[in-house]
Amino acid sequence: LHPPAHMPPGRLLGSVQVLTAPVKTVERMREKLNEYATRPDACRPLTAHILDPIRVTICCEGPRDILTVLNWFLDNNSAQFPVPVIKIKNKFGMEDANDYDGYRDLMVNVLYTGYRGLRVIGEIQLHDRKLHQLKDKMHKLYKVKRAENAASI
Repeated sequence: LHPPAHMPPGRLLGSVQVLTAPVKTVERMREKLNEYATRPDACRPLTAHILDPIRVTICCEGPRDILTVLNWFLDNNSAQFPVPVIKIKNKFGMEDANDYDGYRDLMVNVLYTGYRGLRVIGEIQLHDRKLHQLKDKMHKLYKVKRAENAASI
């Protein structure tokens, strides 16, 4: 990705770190499907709720850089970068601090169209670097909360 041409002169972006993640496992996708199957407000097909089979994290130096990177994706939706943004979830804007166990990030779902028209939804997680450093510790609690029993931790 390249910064948009209209970025003001002298506006430098702090260091941005891109972290890849493994493809979501079939087992985890099945767990998510089972979670949605019990919700009366879940849309059908249930697979429509799985928006992160492929994901990447981009760590930024604060809110200004998070918004700059977000705008790169919004502004670069063109023939040279054919990955349209289809959904944005701003967890920084959540009113209830208990949502997501207090964790905050900006999630951007994109639609990639590849060979022979295969379309895959991916997730780009935009994080504040300082918050991301806490994520590993918080993720352990998340795994405990979603576990059905102690053996599945």
